[in-house]
Amino acid sequence: MATVDEQSQQLRGEQPLPDGPTRHLAILRRATRHMAATRDLRGTLEAILRGLTEGPNAVIQARCYLYASASECPWCREHGPAGMSFGDPPALHLVAAAGLMVDDVERRYHVFPMSSPLFGEVATSKEPLLLNGVRDHPRVTVPEWREIARRYEFEALAIYPMLCRDELIGVFYTISGQRIESDEFEAMQLFADQAAIAVKGSRLFEDMRQDHERLAVENAYLQEEISVEGGFEDIIGESAALKAVLRQVRQVAEAESTVLLSGETGTGKELIARAVHDLSPRKPRAMIKVNCGAISPGLVESELFGHEKGAFTGALQRRIGRFELADKGTLFMDEVGELTAETQVKLLRALQEREFERVGGSRPLTVDVRLIAATNRDLQEEVNAGRFRADLFYRLNVFPIRVPPLRERRSDIPLLVRHFLAHFQRRLAKSLKGVTPESMDRLQAYSWPGNIRELQNVIERACVLSRGPVVEVRDALGPMSKETLAPIADETLGTLDDVDRRHIRRVLEATEGVISGPNGAAKILGLHPNTLRSRMERLGLVD
Repeated sequence: MATVDEQSQQLRGEQPLPDGPTRHLAILRRATRHMAATRDLRGTLEAILRGLTEGPNAVIQARCYLYASASECPWCREHGPAGMSFGDPPALHLVAAAGLMVDDVERRYHVFPMSSPLFGEVATSKEPLLLNGVRDHPRVTVPEWREIARRYEFEALAIYPMLCRDELIGVFYTISGQRIESDEFEAMQLFADQAAIAVKGSRLFEDMRQDHERLAVENAYLQEEISVEGGFEDIIGESAALKAVLRQVRQVAEAESTVLLSGETGTGKELIARAVHDLSPRKPRAMIKVNCGAISPGLVESELFGHEKGAFTGALQRRIGRFELADKGTLFMDEVGELTAETQVKLLRALQEREFERVGGSRPLTVDVRLIAATNRDLQEEVNAGRFRADLFYRLNVFPIRVPPLRERRSDIPLLVRHFLAHFQRRLAKSLKGVTPESMDRLQAYSWPGNIRELQNVIERACVLSRGPVVEVRDALGPMSKETLAPIADETLGTLDDVDRRHIRRVLEATEGVISGPNGAAKILGLHPNTLRSRMERLGLVD
């Protein structure tokens, strides 16, 4: 297939343009063929302008300016002067030129503000303008323009608004060495219309391409999420601690505020984040997840913000980052305390300015993202130790939610056990009716350092080992120790003998009545076996 330059050369090598009334139609036909042959916007516009500057009675100069911001202009992003603000209002940016002063025009006349005389006036009014006798015309008020017109013997200036359904696309102008008659002036509006169609079509194609790319990435991401085992799919429990968390979720979901979830590993922070997203107005869009602790420090920035082709070794194509993918949706950043100092700075800017740049890119991208962050660290301590930026912590800590560990909601353990039994009954195709009373006591006595995730794994292991419908967790949970027993909750308060009696009974249940030995109750309680037997007899624990 021919390259864009080859296509342009082929078009320029067509039969000479006719003179007279059919000239404009021939140029339009040439431009239309160029539009059909390539999606290169600048090449298409230059083909239109070159047709006007070729042959007898051609115009001296032709230019096309697009209405855009500096961040949308490739030339400004690459060559813009130091201090150029990409937040400036949109202006007229040069996109194609033909004829006199082509080499000089990029540097000297690249941008016309909307307040500039003549060009800004046409763009604002959306009405074309014709100035015959331009060298001495009173409306040419810029001395430099007047001097150039006299030096190069300009005679007429025609400026046309480029409109598509009344939307301003830009302006198109020609300068002629002879007077432009009204019929020719009207005919030239066809070129402005053609240029507007070319620009609008190119932009629509680019939008479609980006949407297609975004949908492809999002589809791949969601397919990946579906293929990963979800673990505990629903929030299960009726404890006061869990209900307090869910009340906070309902309060913040509609508020669009940044949420910081803190809690130990395995407590279900991702499920809480999902609940916030599902109760928010952003539910129709995806909740995009990224685990900052599972990505190497050198790739975190690319994962969050994406990268351009060639940004680093191995960047063979442009990649959309999680921030861009989560636009209009929710971004869940797990283990946010693992971010490097450099990435913390860029994350802070993205949260404050709602814009970022891809790695290797120079164009700021604006996004609308609701952030939910999670960590198993104490970020305040990390700030005090200088490992986490204080300003980022305050930006994340708008609405903190502490997710309680399982040992603080032991009353939810039976509900969770039933939930997991039902799940693994379907998955393992076994008839599983419940756990033995002794197993439930052991489960409630355990401290669960791995929280709900550890409970899920223990139940799965017990279900695999089970030979009948009633599951025994002794082999799956392993021997108890002093460190793995859950602390006595407030509801066990009573007399000192009551507390001792209940605690000794719990330890005996955990050790299955074994008193002596390295895993016996006496070892856990820190007592001599004979001392424990005497205390058991006094408390009425001996049959």
